[in-house]
Amino acid sequence: MHIERFFVPGLAHASYLVVSGGEAVVVDPERNVEGYIAYLAKNELKLVGIFLTHPHADFVAGHAELSARSSAPIFISRKAPATFVHCDVKEGDRIPVGLLEIEVIETPGHSPDSVSLCLYESGLPVALFSGDTLFAGDVGRPDLRDREMGSHELAAMLYSSLFDKLLKLPAGVKVYPAHGAGSLCGRKISCTLCTTIGQEAATNWALQLKDRDQFVEAMVANLPDRPPYFSRSVTINLRGAPFSSDCPAAAHLRLSQFNALKKKGATILDVRSPALFGDAHAAGSLNIGVASSSFSVWCGFFVNPDLPISLVVQNETEARQAQLELARIGFDEVLGYIAADDLDETLRIMQIGARDILPCLKSSDRSVILDVRSAQEWGQDHLDRALNIPLPHLPKHIGRFFRNVPVTVICGSGYRSSIATSLLEAEGVKRLSNVTGGMNAIRDAKRLRRELKHSNTRALKKKS
Repeated sequence: MHIERFFVPGLAHASYLVVSGGEAVVVDPERNVEGYIAYLAKNELKLVGIFLTHPHADFVAGHAELSARSSAPIFISRKAPATFVHCDVKEGDRIPVGLLEIEVIETPGHSPDSVSLCLYESGLPVALFSGDTLFAGDVGRPDLRDREMGSHELAAMLYSSLFDKLLKLPAGVKVYPAHGAGSLCGRKISCTLCTTIGQEAATNWALQLKDRDQFVEAMVANLPDRPPYFSRSVTINLRGAPFSSDCPAAAHLRLSQFNALKKKGATILDVRSPALFGDAHAAGSLNIGVASSSFSVWCGFFVNPDLPISLVVQNETEARQAQLELARIGFDEVLGYIAADDLDETLRIMQIGARDILPCLKSSDRSVILDVRSAQEWGQDHLDRALNIPLPHLPKHIGRFFRNVPVTVICGSGYRSSIATSLLEAEGVKRLSNVTGGMNAIRDAKRLRRELKHSNTRALKKKS
């Protein structure tokens, strides 16, 4: 037996290929299936099954294409209203793979149609593919399918799935979840790649809430913001996504083509770094840097999937990476890209260092310091004069900013604040500055100031 893990950073999505006796199955495949195809070919394996633990909300899965290219059947819960060709599975069903068996455990809670998959070797349970029901250090949130069923009801189902089913498995059973740290499908997911039932029973914060009512209330409280595309992804996954390999590569646009797309209302998505965007960018463009692992998540918050997308890039490599990451969340209408050097008319957003903002904190002018970090980050530390509006909420509050009042934007590193400045500029706010390095750099600058002050004080004492 062998279990191969595939991982997509940013989405923090883990999928698995289970091998036994020359046969294999894939659990929760990502949109781009080339990695699985290559692995199967290299190891001369026959794919005999593709499992979806549930119709995922945070990414578009590649089950339809993988099935078409391998002739392997797709297994999904009988409760899922899937319209692609599939095999329904229910509690207790067992599917062979080589010398192993996979038993289906119905575990609703994260979604009404979630299942977990228990792997048996020599008749004994050895591994659990828990989907989004149980993570390392966390459990799945119950609000992502709340249009179909209330989050309180789903949370109660999650309690039963965890305490009455999964925690009844032997403590040594290894757990392979569908997400790692950083996924929006949980709140406190650990960086641990693989865990065990016993480890989670002992240390997982949610599994210490053994009272059902207390558990339910905790599950529906303080949930992270969710991008608008989540419900759309569920719909795509239930019908099966168009094949990723059929999507044409984004074309290299001439300036006239780029300007024509812009006039027709295409989203202008500038995927360069904040510094390069600030130095020169097209009017009305949205800056979300593709070099960050969180690129696709922030695109999910601010890019309209129903509009065509035109990319502004530093080079072709950025264009190809951006197109792939957008496809992973089902944003396929990338019509083309233009190199930033080919733009004609451009705007600038001032980039200022942490040392430059510190004197402004004592100023009595009417400028605004906008902190777009999360409320949790804000609670840990913030600048006295700053206004906190977490980035996902900013579009609803842009009307609060006067067009000619200076606005200086900060976040943790300068990445989210650059997204914010592009959103503000597109709505007519003119006097904008982005703090490079963000609060991380501000903390360092404050520390250096204190050290310098203490050093000068000691030097003066020695002279006296």
